[in-house]
Amino acid sequence: MVLVGDVEARPAGLERGLLRAGFQVAEADEAGALPGRPAVVLATCPVLSPNCGELVSGLAAARAAGAQVVVLLPGGQPDDLVRAAEAGADEAILLPAEEAQLLARVRARVHAPRVSRQGPAGHDQRLFDVLQAVATEMHRDDMLHALVRGAARALDVRSVHCLLHAEEATIGRLVASSSDPKLRDADTELANWPDAVSALATRSTLFVPDVRSEATFAVRTAGMTRDLRSSLAVPLSPFGRPIGTLVLRTTEGEPPLTRAHLAFVEALVTAVGRLLEVDDRRSAMARRQVLAAHVDPLTGCGTLDALDRRIREEFERARRYHVCFSLVLLDVDQMRVINEHLGRDGGEQVLAHLGRLLQRELRSPDFVARYGGEEFLLLLPETDTAGARLGVQRLRTLLEPAGLAEAHLGTRVRLSAGIVTYPHPAVHRPEDLFALVETALLDGKARDPERIGAAA
Repeated sequence: MVLVGDVEARPAGLERGLLRAGFQVAEADEAGALPGRPAVVLATCPVLSPNCGELVSGLAAARAAGAQVVVLLPGGQPDDLVRAAEAGADEAILLPAEEAQLLARVRARVHAPRVSRQGPAGHDQRLFDVLQAVATEMHRDDMLHALVRGAARALDVRSVHCLLHAEEATIGRLVASSSDPKLRDADTELANWPDAVSALATRSTLFVPDVRSEATFAVRTAGMTRDLRSSLAVPLSPFGRPIGTLVLRTTEGEPPLTRAHLAFVEALVTAVGRLLEVDDRRSAMARRQVLAAHVDPLTGCGTLDALDRRIREEFERARRYHVCFSLVLLDVDQMRVINEHLGRDGGEQVLAHLGRLLQRELRSPDFVARYGGEEFLLLLPETDTAGARLGVQRLRTLLEPAGLAEAHLGTRVRLSAGIVTYPHPAVHRPEDLFALVETALLDGKARDPERIGAAA
């Protein structure tokens, strides 16, 4: 510990308190003449004047060597804290401050190495290296593998894991583990991951630097690994929706996780979340380009080939990330009457109008395809049966304002609907969905006046 700056402005008894706390204390007349390689430099400035700014800037060499600069500001104002940070301080403290609080904050600086724009031991470079490795992968699981490998290497932590799981689930998917580099996709009991479950449930980081001091956590992990020492779990939340967690653990005999690890991992996970969002958008753009060549010429909706591909993608996504989706099969009732009244060309115009209405009113992640002559199939990601029912009812209210009125068509356009929602106990393959939704439609046609059936 090296003290620099205005001696008269220092808190009375500061040196004595530092010595009692176990610090080795030295004095320096100026920033450029620091003895040894101090862990912390305390720079005292009565106010954050230009001279004090020069003093902090002059400590650049010490900061580059790993020392942390803490500025003490007797009589300072809150705005001075911002100016101290801009000058390059790792922390600024307004005085007067209670001795115990001041010493605790200085001690925390020693035990939690600096993570700032410069960072300890190339913090920024290590973060950049990991993100570069993640960004070069083409598929989400490969990106998560790169995240685990990079975090383990950058932080020198042997046990880093990435789990994909949902709230209240009992089984998760272990995508990657630094302790088993060949692991790709394994089911895992979430009872063995209380840290991950807690982080996902609260949507916030869980940091347990010493499980022995956390009685509740120690009890939950008693049957899992007896030598667990510290744990850090950070939720993965692309688009603000948690899909899993990154978990770091250390055992007895290994260095414990610190707040420096915490800061690094949180910054890393936030950045990787943005990369996952970009990957999702890139995949969506690729799907749209492929589907553009698979469009029904009459209605502008997708073809059966496009529908098959899209359902398989959504089925796999729902299975991996434990989310739901619904299929809704719509049938235009009284189509024969419409064809008799308007002729075949007029009937086709009604279908084309309905196809445009469906595409316009559905959400951007949704997909609609022409399923048969007068049938349309809607794919609604992350929508349960109740949400699908509301969607059908909303579409019905839009038919007449959209120009599909009885006065013009000779009959009232009515939509019957069948709904199936995945996960479903009878669905093991994407093909199983079609039989269920067709049966649900037949059931819906028999349910006047609602005319909506759902797979039991």
